Amino acid sequence: MLATNLLLSVLLFWLSGLQNNNNNNNNRFFLFVHSMAEDYRLEQRQKHGYQWPLPHMVPNTPGWRRIMNRRFEQISRLKNRDDKWNAWVAIMTSALTATNYTENGWGLTRAPTHITERLQRRLNATLVEKGMVLNGGHKEHYVPVIEAEDHARPIMIMDTADNRAILNEMKPFFEWWAGIDLLPSIAYGIRAYRNDSNLLMHIDKSTTHVISGIYHVGRSDDAEPWPIVIEDFHGNTNQVYLTPGDILFYESSKCFHGRPQVFHGGYYASLFMHYRPATEFDPDKLTYETRLSVPPHWHEDYVPPPKQQDGDDEVDEFVMVGTSFKEPNCKNLLCSLDETKEISKNTVNWYGPAPKGMIVTNGWDPKTMEPPREWVENGIDGGKRGVGGGSGRSNDGDATKDEL
Repeated sequence: MLATNLLLSVLLFWLSGLQNNNNNNNNRFFLFVHSMAEDYRLEQRQKHGYQWPLPHMVPNTPGWRRIMNRRFEQISRLKNRDDKWNAWVAIMTSALTATNYTENGWGLTRAPTHITERLQRRLNATLVEKGMVLNGGHKEHYVPVIEAEDHARPIMIMDTADNRAILNEMKPFFEWWAGIDLLPSIAYGIRAYRNDSNLLMHIDKSTTHVISGIYHVGRSDDAEPWPIVIEDFHGNTNQVYLTPGDILFYESSKCFHGRPQVFHGGYYASLFMHYRPATEFDPDKLTYETRLSVPPHWHEDYVPPPKQQDGDDEVDEFVMVGTSFKEPNCKNLLCSLDETKEISKNTVNWYGPAPKGMIVTNGWDPKTMEPPREWVENGIDGGKRGVGGGSGRSNDGDATKDEL
């Protein structure tokens, strides 16, 4: 029944391309299907108790509400129907329907040395100085979220068997952070970004990419600093400057993230790791509920308030690129990274290397990478299970599987 409901509720959007067809018969058919599918969606939406404006968000923190309400204003001004739908689905996933499993949505730790060295051997066997292909690598296919001309498309250095082995070996670390049992979804890469590329802000697949990690493997000597940007559940925009061997944990289908600044250098290489909850997780239901949650007015044209004068609309321009977005009138394509914008006051810079055996996150000192006093006093390591208080470390400081 759920699959049938989902098919019916999204039929409108699958057929939306007909709207731009000049054939009058096709247009009439589109409008007929539009009415049927949308009426059904709205009927189910009401039965499921969705309201607008949202009475609460997940999590319902002031900072998270601030980020989401600003984005609601931005996407209401989009003109293209497909862009509007993609934007609303992404924002409702982030704001409401996807569960948050951690307090902040992100964390930073140090990976086991032997795995880092293993990945670096793969990288170094494939790339030479400034990202030229030696052997075993290939250009990644075009994806809208990566803005790059053909010469700047990333190089993919794949080893499927080794990626799967690392995904399984690292699973206890991710469970340590998230506090739940996980199933491996996929690890892809090593992806080596190249000069003149960037990664627009986006969220990942809500059905498979739930608890995720960016494992920074290496970069060329001429690579300029290139932070990963992630919005957390308390309204901060975190710019995290990773060093090789750092792992950024993040809730990738919940927290918008990217590298919107243009990269300058030969290459910047990372492995991307994704897991999903092992229990109490229904991806089909999540997909269905997300589409129901989209507000009834999603397709309507924005109408300014009657008394609004020219220049009164201070909402920053928002442009969808596939399922990602950029703010083209702001520095680095993201207004929270633009020092001239008030929103930039909520941006925090973090610099690796991360400490071993602990998880850096909100509350730490971003300059010294020192934990809060209560963490030190109470032996807290930042994870929700396993390792505690700095005891039982292996000789090189890495947490062992037995501890986790």
